[in-house]
Order: sequence, then C-alpha cells, then structure tokens
Amino acid sequence: MMPNPVSVHRHPAGFLEGRARPGTGRHGEILASFLQSDVQSDIETARMLLAEIIAAERGETPQAGGVGNAFSITISPEGAVIRNAVVEGAVPEHYSLAELRAALESWIAAIERGRRSTGPPTNFP
Repeated sequence: MMPNPVSVHRHPAGFLEGRARPGTGRHGEILASFLQSDVQSDIETARMLLAEIIAAERGETPQAGGVGNAFSITISPEGAVIRNAVVEGAVPEHYSLAELRAALESWIAAIERGRRSTGPPTNFP
C-alpha cells in the first residue's frame, strides 16, 4: 500500500475535496470520500482522529469508533476500518495506521493552509 492513497484539493467553491491517487482504486476512493464528507474542514475532528491513530500506534485501547455523515470508522492497533454507513451491506475498507495518518496529516495541512490563505484555490500534495 502507498503511504497516502489520497490527495487534497481546494475546490473553487472553497471546500476541501479528496481525490483517490492514481492506482489506488476503491481503497483511495473510500478514504477520500470519508475525509470530504465526514471530516470536511473540521480541524477538531481531524485532530481527534489523528490522536486516536497515535494512541493506537502506542497499542492503547481503541476508542468506541464513530459514525459521521456517511461513514463509520474504527481505529485499533491493527489498523482502521472505514465503512459506508448509508449504503446497506457496504463492504468495509481496511487501512494501515500509516495510510490513515498520512491522509489525515495532509488533510489537516490543507485545512490550516486554507485558514491562512486568502488567495486563489490551491492544490495540496
């Protein structure tokens, strides 16, 4: 697996848009959709998820997981599972902690840049 299966872009309308990196297929699409629909530009939610990943990397007991706008997520020392909570029978997608951490760190950086920037839309790595 690649370390970060998504890229982050600021849409001309101002919101963050997650995109699957080429070659990541459904794996990248699910994570991009989760970030865009459930995390959005909420820095507190993004930081809370990052803190859960860090705790899981230390082997701490996982939190109870949660359900957002369209997805549920569970983070444990074994990795993370994201499942579409709207589509009945949706197949869960599994991620390494490193993948989820890299995606969240990029997402947080994009949120922070957006708060500092008053210029035109920008693409973030």
